[in-house]
Amino acid sequence: MKPLRWFRSLRTQLILIFMAISVVVLSGASYYFYAFMLGMVKDQNERFLFQQFQQLDHNIHALITDVDRLQKLFLQDDGMQELLLNLTEKSELEFLNYKNMMHDHITKFIDNYSYIHSIYVTAENQGAVGGSGGTTLVHSVEEWRKSFFESGAYRRSLERYPGIVVEGHMTKSYFNPYMTAENDGSLVSIMRGTRAIYDPRISATLIFNIDERYLASIYSASLDADDGEMFIADADGVVLSASRPERIGSRSPYMPEDDAAAPNYGSHDVYSGDQRVQIVYYKLQDTGWYMMKEIPLDVYSEQIYAVQRMIVLVFLLSLLVILIVSYFWLNKMIRPLRLLAGKMKDMSRGELGVTFREVPNNEFGTVIRRFNEMSISIVELIAKNNAMQEQKRELEIEALQYQINPHFLYNTLNSIRWMASIIKADNIVGTIVALGNILRPVFSSKDPMCSLRDELSYLEHYIKIINMRFNNNVRFDIEVSEPDLQCRVPRFILQPLVENSIASGRQVEDHVIQIVIRAESKDGEFVIRVADSGIGLEPERMEALNRRLAAGESHESSGGGSGIGLSNVNKRIRLYYGPQYGLHFEAKDKGAEVVVRLPASRT
Repeated sequence: MKPLRWFRSLRTQLILIFMAISVVVLSGASYYFYAFMLGMVKDQNERFLFQQFQQLDHNIHALITDVDRLQKLFLQDDGMQELLLNLTEKSELEFLNYKNMMHDHITKFIDNYSYIHSIYVTAENQGAVGGSGGTTLVHSVEEWRKSFFESGAYRRSLERYPGIVVEGHMTKSYFNPYMTAENDGSLVSIMRGTRAIYDPRISATLIFNIDERYLASIYSASLDADDGEMFIADADGVVLSASRPERIGSRSPYMPEDDAAAPNYGSHDVYSGDQRVQIVYYKLQDTGWYMMKEIPLDVYSEQIYAVQRMIVLVFLLSLLVILIVSYFWLNKMIRPLRLLAGKMKDMSRGELGVTFREVPNNEFGTVIRRFNEMSISIVELIAKNNAMQEQKRELEIEALQYQINPHFLYNTLNSIRWMASIIKADNIVGTIVALGNILRPVFSSKDPMCSLRDELSYLEHYIKIINMRFNNNVRFDIEVSEPDLQCRVPRFILQPLVENSIASGRQVEDHVIQIVIRAESKDGEFVIRVADSGIGLEPERMEALNRRLAAGESHESSGGGSGIGLSNVNKRIRLYYGPQYGLHFEAKDKGAEVVVRLPASRT
């Protein structure tokens, strides 16, 4: 139970949440920094490789240009020109002296230019003639036609005349089938179609072969084996030259898109076998081949291991500092809450009126101040409640006492009515009955609302009593449809209006007072109009009355009274329904008309 209670502590939860957030933030920041450093190292390495590739491309271009120059120099020899001129006219036996002369010429060239492995001249009617200086080789026409004259390299050398073609798929055994596997190796062949100066026909193909290891030495001389491998691949992805000879003939793990709009330089992360590597490539200008470097991503990781160890150390130290600081800081921050929880427990045990003496000047201070106010208010409310309960008890006793008064009043009215009946005073009997009907809803119903039908019934009894006083000179007309009689209205709102109309009607010479009540429902409102045949209202007085009614003020009645009845009705309506409803006087040719505006509501 204790560990569970310890975990339920708000301080413990805040510390754990704060630590969890800190771990997530620091882990994310560390990973981002690690990825940033890795990307920065990769970008720096790519920029360095780009410069290195540019230099290597320049060196390879210089080599190819030099071989192109040597080929032209080789062809300018008088013996070579005579050989080219007689290729198609001499028999193989007659051509033997030319072959010996050409071998001497090749030997001199290879002795002077050591990077040239072998030189061959091919013709469709003579086969291949040439060698590697110490070795002379003559392929028969049939053998050479099978291996070379049907090849794409031969066709390209003729199509690009007088330009050169660089091919990288040749091997030493291709030119010398008698060579053993131990001495075999790859060659880079630079070919060109050629002819004699005065011969318009292309009569032969000149091939200068460069050992692939010489080409590899150009880019692998300063290469560290731990930093990755470099190789050259053709447009199909076949490796033509590599820092490791065993990779020649294999396929590159990645090749860029063969698109003219694609960049000539870039990098891509791929898997080479089971190892994740970065391939950085550069397109060579003369051949269309790609120089590539395959760099294991572990190389980059090793370069930033020191930074990674520093990040881990900073991460752990940061967690320790955050733990210590958060413990003491959160403990100080939670202390007012612990005290507040203790005070609330005291209140739950019945210790009312407890308060804090020290209030911090922060958000907790606001909560504690509200607690102090609430604690004091609870004591005050309990005292007020006790006083109200005492007052309620007294009122209940008083109400029980006052229940005697309505019964006494009804019994007295019944006694008077029977006495009037005995003496045949029917007018007194009718008046008492009407008065009883008026008083009954006052004492019996507690509902402040009633239907318009009940309100008009109440008015009829009131008019009956008034006509006893004014000798039946009050005429009461009701023009209300049956559905509108079901509308709910506040109880006793029409009697003050009718009373005001009677007071107004008495001021005219005509003793007959005409009162008309109309009602209609329209657009969600229920409008009752009470019109009389009195002296009416002057425009200024009507405007003043309407202004006071709109403001909720009292006013004098048109009959010279206090106007409390109209003001009371207006205030009751506004309290029930809002300031947009109430009483309003409207102009009329004769007499006055008061309009009661209510929301439409049917029982």
